[in-house]
Amino acid sequence: MQGAFNEKASLSQILVDAVIGMIPLVGDVTAARDIIAVVIRLIDDPEARERVWEWVLLVVLVLALVPVIGGVIKGVGRILCKVFKAAAELRGAARAAHLLQGAKDIIAFLNRIGTRNAEAWLLRLKFADYQAQIMERFAALTNTLASVLRKANARLGALMPKMLAQRIKELIGGLGTLRTTAEQMIPKAIKELDQNLRELQAYVRSGGETTSRVALHRVATGERVITRADEARLVEDGVLPVRSSRGGFKQNPALVKRPEQWEHLYKHEDGYPNLADPARAEGEFHQAVQAYSGKMINRRLHDGEYFFRAFGEEGVTHDLKIRESFAGGAWWGIGEAPKSAQEWRPPTAVLDEFNRNGFIVTGQVVGENGPKAVVGTVAEQAGKKLPGQYLPGGATQAFFFLDKPVAEQLTALGKLAIKDNKPFTWIDPASGMSFEVKPTGWKDVNGIIGYFHTPGPTSVTTVRLAEREQATKEHRQVVVSP
Repeated sequence: MQGAFNEKASLSQILVDAVIGMIPLVGDVTAARDIIAVVIRLIDDPEARERVWEWVLLVVLVLALVPVIGGVIKGVGRILCKVFKAAAELRGAARAAHLLQGAKDIIAFLNRIGTRNAEAWLLRLKFADYQAQIMERFAALTNTLASVLRKANARLGALMPKMLAQRIKELIGGLGTLRTTAEQMIPKAIKELDQNLRELQAYVRSGGETTSRVALHRVATGERVITRADEARLVEDGVLPVRSSRGGFKQNPALVKRPEQWEHLYKHEDGYPNLADPARAEGEFHQAVQAYSGKMINRRLHDGEYFFRAFGEEGVTHDLKIRESFAGGAWWGIGEAPKSAQEWRPPTAVLDEFNRNGFIVTGQVVGENGPKAVVGTVAEQAGKKLPGQYLPGGATQAFFFLDKPVAEQLTALGKLAIKDNKPFTWIDPASGMSFEVKPTGWKDVNGIIGYFHTPGPTSVTTVRLAEREQATKEHRQVVVSP
């Protein structure tokens, strides 16, 4: 496999041979050769240095230098690059089917190398989490290359052919330029990788289930097994989430008078919440349908499945008064709760104008009679009352009603948690579901994340900070698990 090294073989080969033994933890000679070849191409081609995709390839290769986990992430990154390079030439159903296959290929790769719970691992992956290590490894690599070149220059001196001496001088200078350029381009490349990754993750999440599991969307009319072949048909039918021109997950069409535009994405089933009830519509739109991107699945939450929602006391954000929100609501995130405001807010697309956050309630289903929910992908949201905030969505959300006594108990515990600023736990004696209500301690949750320009004189006011949404009749936005 010649890989990316298949260019400018002469001096490149000399450099590779000299540096392989000096790069920490690279046991893969091909990876080292590819890295150096891409570095040389970026030095020699100023236009390439301005192309984000060139840096994407470099970032993926540099991941091989990150201790312990880098090789696995590099493998995922290479498949991701291959998938999206080909996807750029495709449109519509063909592109969707190609991306679905890409998601399956990554899961297969992770299973092949023995990654435990490959789908959960992939859904947690964010290249941005490794940005500092990538930057450090790239700096170490360029320093090593520059050191080897200087030593070669000093050792050979006047014996070196003039052209080679000039080439070494150019490369040393180019490495300096590359280090400076990398400060801007590597973060851009990582952002591009994560954007592509999120799109593939949406296919893994499809319908609230992961693509490699054979089975399981429980529906009100009985139980039906959904296989990968069924999912492929969903792709062909255009019901999986798609990207908008802004890069987020496009909102579903939801005009009350044009059900033919969205009925392939959502149909109410007996026993489940009705998100297309005309009585719930706001103006011309079913805003609850609009809050999803792609297919909305009616299914029960499963035994052991986690769910969460955020809430908080009333307050003021950027001079806008925000109402109180409550623990016992209908919009929930699916999965384990995020651990930071940055991990939570962008994928859940919870705008500051919807509610203030400072507290979170988490729950776990016990048994086979979990809540009947409408499950799907969070759609992007842009601020109206607080213009300038944009959140891309992409997490998984569910709309369901808890039994009235359970909702009332959670709301009461939420008020107590706000009053005392401490956590409380409770087990519902009827269902066995366990709950924890607690402050998050996120200091950056309100008024900060997702703004292109911070609106007006700010007040990122004190409210103890938490995670996600309160859906009132006026604000039916969505929560989801990252």
